[in-house]
Amino acid sequence: MDRYFSPDRSLKNMVIPLALVILLTLTPAHAQSGPDAPPPHLGYGIHLAPNTTLDRNLVNALGMDWIKIYDLAQSKDFPDKHILYRMDLTWPTDWEQFKLAVASRAHDLAGLHIDAVEIGNEPNLVNEWTRGPNAWEYVQMLRVAYTAIKSVNPNIIVVSAGLAPTLTTPDHHAINDLDFAEEMLDNGAAQWFDAFGYHPYGYNLPPEADPSKNELVFRRTERIEALLAAHNVYKQVWLTEFGWLRDPAEDGVNCKDTDPDFTGFAWLRVSGEQQANYLVRAFQYADKNWPWVGPMFVWNLNWQQQTWLSTCNNQRWFALLKSNGEPTVAYRKLQALERHYSDYLPHLDLHADTMTANVSMACLHRVPLGTFTVDNTGYPLATEISISAVNGIDPPFADVSPKQARVGDKVTVFANPIGLTQPGQYTIYVNVKATANNKLITQNIEGYVVVSAGDAGC
Repeated sequence: MDRYFSPDRSLKNMVIPLALVILLTLTPAHAQSGPDAPPPHLGYGIHLAPNTTLDRNLVNALGMDWIKIYDLAQSKDFPDKHILYRMDLTWPTDWEQFKLAVASRAHDLAGLHIDAVEIGNEPNLVNEWTRGPNAWEYVQMLRVAYTAIKSVNPNIIVVSAGLAPTLTTPDHHAINDLDFAEEMLDNGAAQWFDAFGYHPYGYNLPPEADPSKNELVFRRTERIEALLAAHNVYKQVWLTEFGWLRDPAEDGVNCKDTDPDFTGFAWLRVSGEQQANYLVRAFQYADKNWPWVGPMFVWNLNWQQQTWLSTCNNQRWFALLKSNGEPTVAYRKLQALERHYSDYLPHLDLHADTMTANVSMACLHRVPLGTFTVDNTGYPLATEISISAVNGIDPPFADVSPKQARVGDKVTVFANPIGLTQPGQYTIYVNVKATANNKLITQNIEGYVVVSAGDAGC
């Protein structure tokens, strides 16, 4: 958010077959608050400024279980926190050297308790992608970085660079985040990230503001998720930056709209009370309505302590600490926020086609029932999924291929009715099983073989 803002504010029916989308979700016993309540999925995060003196007690007292850091040395101060590290990379002139450099940085992470790495920052803005925003270029860099990091540590979570919510400007120094994301997906980006990074700033509107009536709002995130789903990408969206800008006048600071570090941001000002309420309500809204969202990182805790920034630099006024280190109203209200911490388990989705087949008693034979794809809208752990048919002593007998899968893989289900002695509808079962964090996730799904008395299907 320390960058650019556009000043434009105008801005199956089911007969016999299996349902087309089957949701497989492990709901821990402690989270079962109702039949429609999603399991806990949020992580609660805060940005920590590098190169500043920070009282760790202020971080711990805030109650966040995640921190986002820019300096790896900060990780040693918070051994009990989950950590997202931003790895800034630039377009390489030598790709082999680039691979080696990223792998070396991944090795540096191995001795630290870094859970996730965000590859770059807001590449849809010229401030961050100085060559001029280019989704194809970013995907090429993401692909190489993802491969290099996973070759060193396959368990680390790779998050794509959080896109800035903005509109395309005439000079193309800013590219509409929805357009940029779509071009990323069209260029195969989904296979090179474990979670999609996004920066849904609220601008000057409350977090509940309708994204169909307002372009630049917190709930623009819903349009990002819809875009991912339209491309059959079912992965968590991580809100790696979000926040509201507190009016400097509340601290007796007169930041003129023409100030070069404040221009373009002046219209974002809200009161400290509004900032506090909006942040709290943003977490509450995501907790209730967005089961596909993972960790959310408030921008920021302590950029007021970045002494080299000008007094009216916009980054200061998103902070939860004042320039004298005193907590703001937003800090206090976030501190009191009721949290539903994620269980940090996968929430697997099985996207199936019509799982049924018709055969005749006159020519019983092995038939494909259909396919399903295994996706994950929960915590993006590297976990292998076991697929097995559930068979008794009598036909029909089921089989699957492959029997081991990973997220994104397609599984084919077969049924062998040979040996049946009368027509009818027969049910087959397939078991999908995974283990994550020493917990078993398992579910049976159904398919059907319809056997007719005539010779139809021969």
